[in-house]
Amino acid sequence: MSDLDRPRQTTSGPHVHSCSTEECGKWGGFGFASAASIETRWWCWEHYPHKEMPRK
Repeated sequence: MSDLDRPRQTTSGPHVHSCSTEECGKWGGFGFASAASIETRWWCWEHYPHKEMPRK
C-alpha cells in the first residue's frame, strides 16, 4: 500500500502526551515501553528514567 492509497487520517494535529510523573504537567516527548504489548509511558526530559547521564 502506498501513501496515496492509504485512507486519510481524521485526527488533526499532533498527539500530545503529558509527563507520567504526577503533578509535572509538562509535555512528555520521551516514551518507553518494555514490549509492544505494554502501553507506552511518556515523560518530560527532566523525569525520563532511561536517559544516559553525561560522564565527568
